[in-house]
Amino acid sequence: MSETLKIEYHKTRDFGKKINATIEFIKQNFKPLFKAMLFIAGPPIILGSILMAQILDNFMNILTYSTQGLDPELDELMGLIGPAIGAVIFLVIGGTAIVAVVYDYVILYEKQGKDITVQEVWERAKKSFWRVLGTMLLYVVVLMVAYLIMLIPTFLLAVISPALTFIGILVFYAGAIYVVITFSLIFIVMAYEQVNFATAISRCFQLIKSKWWSTFGLFIVTSLIQSVISSIFFIPWYVIFIISMLHNTDANTFGEPGAIAQVIGTICLLFYLVISYLLYCIPLIAIAFQYFNLVELKESKGLMAKIETFGAASTPQDEEEHY
Repeated sequence: MSETLKIEYHKTRDFGKKINATIEFIKQNFKPLFKAMLFIAGPPIILGSILMAQILDNFMNILTYSTQGLDPELDELMGLIGPAIGAVIFLVIGGTAIVAVVYDYVILYEKQGKDITVQEVWERAKKSFWRVLGTMLLYVVVLMVAYLIMLIPTFLLAVISPALTFIGILVFYAGAIYVVITFSLIFIVMAYEQVNFATAISRCFQLIKSKWWSTFGLFIVTSLIQSVISSIFFIPWYVIFIISMLHNTDANTFGEPGAIAQVIGTICLLFYLVISYLLYCIPLIAIAFQYFNLVELKESKGLMAKIETFGAASTPQDEEEHY
């Protein structure tokens, strides 16, 4: 069996080839990549998912009481605050780790191609984690400021005429989507080029100019793929929940889920949440290939590297491999 060819990063690709490159990258690196994500980002994601499952379970109990005409106790509602805060903290840590692991793995793949170990990814990820987390926090701040700025024309249109409010809302959402898609490149830019936040933002706008729609389409399609695959793992929880809610029902009330059904449902929900986070690598990797595609289109780094090595002495074996 012939050895799997290493995927070239700096190469222009159309939409279909970027999807194919993403799939091929995951196929080549499925075991080491997911192993690294599970060992490094898995613990906080699992803890956060357990808390999320607990919150949803308690919320469903409260909903059950409401359908029976009973008012939930204040202590039950207040009891959701602690797990919610814990879930947010753990899932933010897990999400940050996922981004760091994926893009550090992408960089390691370019350097050595194969035999990437969890230890190698961990050595890079523990250094880049704080940079990614800081980028995420600044990213949220910049988005909030951008949203506030985009709200101004919406309010102005509403003052001029209530009928123009709808147009203002459309402009607001269009601007919000534009900023989100443009900033989708920021993590790979910072990881690969080792630049600061301000430079990365400028770089995102520079690269995505005239290529926003292709980036938007790639992000939407790969995010949809991630959502569809992860939703398959949500079906068991949904089925168990419906069955348990209809079990022992009478004409007026819903039956409360039994203990066994609750445990099984919690496990299914936990599995779904963890899988959803791990599968977020799909749009992350696709955006990485879009970044390399844009860099090649605008700066031809891959082509220039080949020109620099053109004419260098090569063996017949090298020529055969490149053929």
